[in-house]
Amino acid sequence: MNDAGIKPINQLNIMEQTAKFNSLKIFLNIYGIISVLLFGGLFLLTSIDASVVQEGGALRFLRWDVLSKHVELMIEIVHLVWGIFMLIAARKPLSHLSFINFTLWANLAHGLLMIPQAMMVGMMYKMYTDIAYCLVLAVGLWILTPKGEEIIER
Repeated sequence: MNDAGIKPINQLNIMEQTAKFNSLKIFLNIYGIISVLLFGGLFLLTSIDASVVQEGGALRFLRWDVLSKHVELMIEIVHLVWGIFMLIAARKPLSHLSFINFTLWANLAHGLLMIPQAMMVGMMYKMYTDIAYCLVLAVGLWILTPKGEEIIER
């Protein structure tokens, strides 16, 4: 602080960056946990052909369409692993910036692609489930991931 009690700009920037960095860690942990629980649960339910995810079941809305079982399991396991890697990246985000950027862009592209698809097949509720999952993840990572000069060694 200077004589007037004002923090120098660079000290404020470091404090803001630290808060943003900590928020990124929390965000990755939350999304990682959600992904592991959601896709791990779906993987188990799909594996046993649970009636709750079949036509008329209470959790049917979690599926886009009934696909071949092996296709659904492959998609679910990829997202389950993705969630595990979000938890790993949360520990040391700067060491995992490529993964974080891939996650951001893959989910942005996926979410944007799903919007017209949901409209075409009359599944507008997907705006609040699958599409929201992808776009909130992409926007959150865009806001919280350090860029350029914001990247400081930790």
